[in-house]
Amino acid sequence: MSKVCVGQIVNVHGIKGGVKIKPFLTNPMDIATFDKVTDKEGKKVFKLKVQSQNKGIVLAYIDGIKDRTEAESLKGLELYVERAQMPQEEQGEFYYVDLIGLTVLKQGEKFGVVESVENFGAGDIINVRLQNGKVFPFDFSDATFPVVDIENKVMHIELPLGIKEVIDHED
Repeated sequence: MSKVCVGQIVNVHGIKGGVKIKPFLTNPMDIATFDKVTDKEGKKVFKLKVQSQNKGIVLAYIDGIKDRTEAESLKGLELYVERAQMPQEEQGEFYYVDLIGLTVLKQGEKFGVVESVENFGAGDIINVRLQNGKVFPFDFSDATFPVVDIENKVMHIELPLGIKEVIDHED
């Protein structure tokens, strides 16, 4: 079974073991709906008690975490659920985990392969391993990636102005 990263513990709250979670979900409060949340390896299971949400960050308590020190040990931890727990995607929708490994085509020719999808707060970034082996980040937008075809495992790229020169310069 594959896992989907649904959030990350980004900070602690108070002295009673509260944590702040940045959910990677359309509705941040949906993180409370999962029966079983784990670490990436699936070895540690967490039961979340979600309290509130503010500006996309969820305040929660985790069963067994009783104080600030224990909560601080979890900072940075990514939270995962089994793919089967995720809602079925609507037509034309996909999870970012589905993009990893897709072939990126430029004008019908292989340009690279999606290595990862990240978001550091300013928008989604697609990291593409180019044919020369280097990894290059691209803004994940409809303008840059007008076609995402999960079924055929490809996505098409339209290079933004000036990017081709930057990529060529790095060779």
